[in-house]
Amino acid sequence: MSSLQRDQAPESDSQLHRSLGLIGVLTLSIGAMIGSGIFVLPSLAFKITGPSAMVAYVVAGIVVLPAVFSKAEMATAMPAAGGTYLFIHRAMGPMMGTIAGFGVWFSLTFKAAFALVGLSAYLSLFITADARLVGVLITVALIALNLIGVKQSMALQTVLVAGVLLVLVGFVTFGTPDIATSAFEPFLTQGNKALISAAAVVFVSYAGVTKIASIAEEVRNPERTIPRGMFMSIGLMMLLYPAVVAIMVGVTPAAELAATTTPVATAAEQIFGRVGEIVISATAVIALISMGNAGLVASARYPFAMSRDQLAPAFLNRISSRSGAPISSIIFTGTVLGLLVGLVPLLELAKLASAFQLLVFAFLNLAHIAFRESRLSWYHPAFRSPAYPYVQIFGILSSLGLLTQIGLIPTIGAVGFIVAGFLWYRGFGQARASHESAARDALRVRAQDRYVAETAAAVDGEGFRHILVVLRRPARLERQQNLIRLAMHMLAEPGGRLHVMHFDDRLPVPVLSEDDIAAGAARGIEISVEHDPEGNRRGAVHLYAERNEVDMVLADLPQELPATRHIVRDWRWLRDHLPSDSAFLRNRHLTKIRNIVVMGTGGPYDPLKLNMAERIARAESASLRLIHVAQATASDEQLGAIDEYHKRLMLTLGVPVESQVEAAENLVATLARLSRGANLVLMGAPSHRFQVATDLADRIAERLDCPALLIHTPVVETMTFRRRLIERFIS
Repeated sequence: MSSLQRDQAPESDSQLHRSLGLIGVLTLSIGAMIGSGIFVLPSLAFKITGPSAMVAYVVAGIVVLPAVFSKAEMATAMPAAGGTYLFIHRAMGPMMGTIAGFGVWFSLTFKAAFALVGLSAYLSLFITADARLVGVLITVALIALNLIGVKQSMALQTVLVAGVLLVLVGFVTFGTPDIATSAFEPFLTQGNKALISAAAVVFVSYAGVTKIASIAEEVRNPERTIPRGMFMSIGLMMLLYPAVVAIMVGVTPAAELAATTTPVATAAEQIFGRVGEIVISATAVIALISMGNAGLVASARYPFAMSRDQLAPAFLNRISSRSGAPISSIIFTGTVLGLLVGLVPLLELAKLASAFQLLVFAFLNLAHIAFRESRLSWYHPAFRSPAYPYVQIFGILSSLGLLTQIGLIPTIGAVGFIVAGFLWYRGFGQARASHESAARDALRVRAQDRYVAETAAAVDGEGFRHILVVLRRPARLERQQNLIRLAMHMLAEPGGRLHVMHFDDRLPVPVLSEDDIAAGAARGIEISVEHDPEGNRRGAVHLYAERNEVDMVLADLPQELPATRHIVRDWRWLRDHLPSDSAFLRNRHLTKIRNIVVMGTGGPYDPLKLNMAERIARAESASLRLIHVAQATASDEQLGAIDEYHKRLMLTLGVPVESQVEAAENLVATLARLSRGANLVLMGAPSHRFQVATDLADRIAERLDCPALLIHTPVVETMTFRRRLIERFIS
């Protein structure tokens, strides 16, 4: 069975309603940023770094920009619910997608909780009730609002955000004349390290800019609306944050600003008196409610998206037929949000939210690189990130750098949730999820490019310069001639050298006739013979190969029987320790070679195997057959990638070639069946030290009804092992 690659964009059976335009997108993004970033965090940042807190916001914004570019591009290619989770899942596979989904969901939920907990200080100016209880009641109200529908939720959000922006513009406009420049001296009170630490804490202020992608499935004209919404949002906030913080620093005594939990209200009282404090406090309450609502809207889409990919329970995938809202995910996320509001301290919420977001933004930039390098046929973003991949590399390094400055407990918390995501995936999602990803596709494409190019170079090359043929056991003349025949096919002409070592006086003599040597000389091939029946046999072979720069060692490998076990043991030791490539001929006598099978089980066809097969086929006027047997669970995408790889290899070979690709439970039996009719089989022989019991190549060779040439090269095995590790990581 051969399968063509089916490379297409992900689809879903349950679609959300596209009801949001640019205003709705801006409202969600700005509403998610304008709350705690202005009304709570400035005093925390000032306590860490002093007046340079305003610069900390600029630094954090610069670190966010690469993720904005990356996410804007990916969102225009995949405008579906899930945002960061969706992109990382599609790029790096379900395991990394699960970890990212957990991280982003917790980050957004923690940030929403941070906003609602931050209400307590501002509400204390108006009510005497328990502020956390009020925060929980507001959470319940937001859950109810979102169950009605995102369009209705965004209508309220628009009114709230517009009012908050109007008040803040007035705050900056009328507060600027009251700024005391002396308040900014010294500017870096705690040094550069403190500035970076403050930037790490306020980083979460900008997380809302990428929330747009989490509701991409509900956005009209996403290819234009999403990038415009993101860039307009972050541009506005990178101006507004430093401006508002500069007013606070310039009008508020340092000790008072460091101690307050209501920094904007404290600054407003300095400028406008009691009335200004009340107006700003009311605005803060509105802004923080808006931020909490935006956080609930965005974070609820992550369990929903994970459920659609079978990485979360199916009940989270339920959509209301009336409102089009993911009702189960909203209720679940809202319940967790209410618990956080009621139980977790304010500062820890901010640090944990920032730690998760920094880690996820690093993954996000890595996912963008995977998509760009994967060459997927369906990946056609309407917007493309500039300065790729330098912007993304900067984003990865800077995010991880800030993470190291945020504190031990938040970092441990972020790592803990990575572990939790990994365990959840292993316990719940691994058996259910598709294991395809852009990174895996990119890895296949890159491996194919490399191996096809190396194969073409090897086939076009001049052949082996120096082949050593080793004759160890008593053998009939035709078996000796088989090895010489294969060696002569593979040698470079002119300039090749064939050296024969034999160690048994019982071998038929002469090993090579004068006619054979003369024929070799006519082709420009030097032939020599060495006889040493008493020496250290495997030591002599190893020493000769090492001292004489041998390219290939060729020997006859008998079936493992009590009488031949010592010979097999020596050949396996040499296979694992020779500095050169080696090939061992097994089974029966070679007859006329008409059809050669090349096995690709377990990894790509290495250039050595195909180079040898192509040279033998040309010399014998034979055809080649490429066969590959994958695991029974292999996806159509995996089989299609192998099929495409075969087609590319065929173009590099100068002999007739056929291809067979099949998925099967019984690897050995299937390979034996597919090899029927061949006169010679070439297969890779993995190093025996990696095989605890029986060597797989030997087991396959024993099932074949034709001679088999077992080929070993240490370089290919190292590359294959690394490739398997990478595939394991992104699965």
